[in-house]
Amino acid sequence: MEIFGLTFQLGVFFAIYGFIWFFIDAGIKIITSGSVKSELSKYIFKGVKYLFLVNVIFLFSVSENKSSIDSKLLIPIMVILFLYFVGKFQKNQNKNIFLSRMGVQAHASQFNARYEIVLISLSLMVFIFFVFEPSFAQNNIALWFKVTIIDIETTAIIGFIFKIVGFFFLVDILTKTMNAFQFITTKIVSSKPSKNQDQFDDFEEVD
Repeated sequence: MEIFGLTFQLGVFFAIYGFIWFFIDAGIKIITSGSVKSELSKYIFKGVKYLFLVNVIFLFSVSENKSSIDSKLLIPIMVILFLYFVGKFQKNQNKNIFLSRMGVQAHASQFNARYEIVLISLSLMVFIFFVFEPSFAQNNIALWFKVTIIDIETTAIIGFIFKIVGFFFLVDILTKTMNAFQFITTKIVSSKPSKNQDQFDDFEEVD
């Protein structure tokens, strides 16, 4: 049951972080008058978003009296982070396919699978880096995100809405996990040779 609670809580954090980043993104677009539209600038901005996300998740993962993450939570948190990033990747990929079918040019959708994979890999490596060097996670920007997320979560109505989002995130993670388990099981079963086939391999018809 602890893993369910962890997944639910991380889902709430992801949702609130995305909510905060929406206003940051909107503010930058207003300041720059929407002039920053290149693919590279988009992925640099997304990289900053992902790096602070794993930074904040690390801060939430450590206890108040410790500077290191609980070893029992390390693997589950990394798996949930990985599934979260994979979900983002699939969503962007599907959006790109949809826009392509609608006749929108590839550069207009600004989806680059290679950049996406690099960002996800770097983000997970940064999280691992924080595990060994937790002092680097204690920076002012990440701490501001943490305090702001807690304030929003504890707000009556808005906090309840994000808890609903967290519940659906939990369901989505469980669904992806079961699908992955089913896929692996199917592959293992299909790779095993049939017993009946082995029994009749040496059979030869005699005239």
